[in-house]
Amino acid sequence: MLLVSVTVVAAFGQKTPRSHRFVYNDSTVIQIANNYSRNLDVDYQPYDIRLPFKDQHYLVYGKRLAISVFRMKELLDNGGYSVGGSFRDTLPEDAHVFETATMYYQAVRNGKEETGWLPVSEGRPYTDSFYANLNRPYKHWPQRGLMLYDALLENGDSLVFRFRQRQDAPFLTMHFRKADAMQSPPFLMYGMDNHNPSMALPDFVRDVFEKQHAITGNAGEAELFYEDWPGRREPESTPPAKLFPDTKSALIFRPRHDVPNDSAFEYRLLINGDTRAAWRKSNNIIIVADLQSGSKYRLEVRYADKPNYVFVKRFYVPGRWYQEPWFLIVSVLGLLLLAGLLFYRFRNRWRKRQQEAQRMRIRALYTQLNPHFLFNALGSIQGLLNEGEVEKANHYLSGFGGLLRNTLQNGDRDSISLDQELKHLQSYIRLEQLRQPFDFTLDVAPGVNLAAIDMLPLLFQPIVENAVKHGFRGKGEMLALRISVRQQGADLLVEIADNGKGFDTSRPAAGKGLQLTADRIALFNQAERGKKVRLQLESAQSGTTAYFTFKNWLDD
Repeated sequence: MLLVSVTVVAAFGQKTPRSHRFVYNDSTVIQIANNYSRNLDVDYQPYDIRLPFKDQHYLVYGKRLAISVFRMKELLDNGGYSVGGSFRDTLPEDAHVFETATMYYQAVRNGKEETGWLPVSEGRPYTDSFYANLNRPYKHWPQRGLMLYDALLENGDSLVFRFRQRQDAPFLTMHFRKADAMQSPPFLMYGMDNHNPSMALPDFVRDVFEKQHAITGNAGEAELFYEDWPGRREPESTPPAKLFPDTKSALIFRPRHDVPNDSAFEYRLLINGDTRAAWRKSNNIIIVADLQSGSKYRLEVRYADKPNYVFVKRFYVPGRWYQEPWFLIVSVLGLLLLAGLLFYRFRNRWRKRQQEAQRMRIRALYTQLNPHFLFNALGSIQGLLNEGEVEKANHYLSGFGGLLRNTLQNGDRDSISLDQELKHLQSYIRLEQLRQPFDFTLDVAPGVNLAAIDMLPLLFQPIVENAVKHGFRGKGEMLALRISVRQQGADLLVEIADNGKGFDTSRPAAGKGLQLTADRIALFNQAERGKKVRLQLESAQSGTTAYFTFKNWLDD
């Protein structure tokens, strides 16, 4: 239902104007009476003024305009007063202009003088009615004053009403213009609503018609009271009313009598900004029901023959708890979190499978190094035997057994300590020195903990083998092999250098062992995210250097 917040004002069937505005001081009241008037100069009233008074401008919608004068004491002694807006002057120095004994007035209608300057004191004696409250039974108070002007205005008429003291210039000028209430949206007299889910719509409709009399005493009195009031369009800045799915509301507009009232109105209900809803014919009572949770509504009502003037009422129905924005946000976040967890889980599984596959490929390459190592070692033994170095060959075989045992043991491991790797290399180098003497130097920088650093098994073996197998220049020239280990920030740097004859590093067939080492490094870099291995070979006639850079190897 449409929840309408309307203050219901009781009417009493009187034919006199129902809206009063004052210009007054402590002694005298100039009263402007019309069924509905609007001051165009100020919004806030009462409004304090002082001489010289500015001209006042009014729109009047009621047909009858009456201007009268009262003594303030008369009003206060007989019930008081109720006023829709006022201008007051409380300054003692301005009191002289409110002396009625020497006050004159003039009326000019539609540019023509309707009355000359007439003394206020000769105005027609007039008795107004004041009702002490809006509850019945109410008390009636007669209030006596002087009627200066009482006339019926036509739409578009203008009236200028002036006051002056004696022959002085006018001290107060009031401008009136008669406006047509029909040149505005339909006027909402009052609204009724019911939020009881057990009340059926037909019962609510019947209740609406029964309660019209209870609200204003008589349906005709409300119409008479509001007969000249203009309708207003709700400002877009007004917050929409909050309704509920079970709400049923009725909006009672001022009826039309110049055309058949049963089809004098049109209305449409726009839902969630959809403007495609068709206009429907109606009488002056619009009933809204069957509202949907989580929807925004805009009710538009207009006269069928005056489509440019539209009454607008906006309201909304909050969504169910599962339609609320917070629930939608939590749901989306929950789904995103679940999707993220699933993605993280499956990604980890995929990474583990990838890493396992990479490890298997690295191990496969490692197993290819073993035959290569065995072939080279057996070649060294054969060389010693051919040269008649039986004792050296026996020593080589003895050391080779331990070396081979370590090699096979490390075959099932992804890494060993750098200390183990270097000891393995030193064992191999000592064996090779039996075959061909050469100098070997191991240089470990201070602070490098070899036992705490992981290393790929046999990573350096092919480089050292290449140096001792192919680096000798000839008789009379001693081969020198140097391995240095140092730390640079989080990186580990290992250099293997010799003074051999060198080789062309760009040739694909630079060595089976070197190719296997390059492949192992490539597979390792694919499997690891943080740690990386870089190998750079530099070879010339003066020797060969292999630079191993282990990026982020020492972060832990």
